[in-house]
Amino acid sequence: MGDRVSVSFKQNVKMYNAKERKEKEYREESPALFHHWGGTDFPKFAFQWFKDVKAKYAKHGGDPFTRMEPRNLMVQFIAHLRNHADLRYTSIHDMLDESGVGDSDGLLSYSIYLGKDSNDGDNSDNGHYLIDVDKGKMYNDKGESIE
Repeated sequence: MGDRVSVSFKQNVKMYNAKERKEKEYREESPALFHHWGGTDFPKFAFQWFKDVKAKYAKHGGDPFTRMEPRNLMVQFIAHLRNHADLRYTSIHDMLDESGVGDSDGLLSYSIYLGKDSNDGDNSDNGHYLIDVDKGKMYNDKGESIE
């Protein structure tokens, strides 16, 4: 039982190949972040976070984060989740205290984990969502754009 889903970030990168003396484009994708209880709200949250980050930082472009490199975005997104207790979901046995925070032994979540790609975990309830860094769009695993 769960509300399983996964998300990742993707970007097309151009690199100069000195041997062939031409620029080549390849796709870089972050590891997939799986969330056992994330449902469809989790990818929507990730997409809104990405749009906010891109609007604020992408114009600087001097380091892996401001260049919106997918693997770096995933690290920053995971770090950001610590600020959102409502998305962390720990265990059904956790009890909320008066402030609304669960006792989770200081862990981010028991229900979030990484996989090398969208097939390296369980997203069987809601599928995989891909955030295209270049286009600023999110797609489900059927290729449909999700706003």
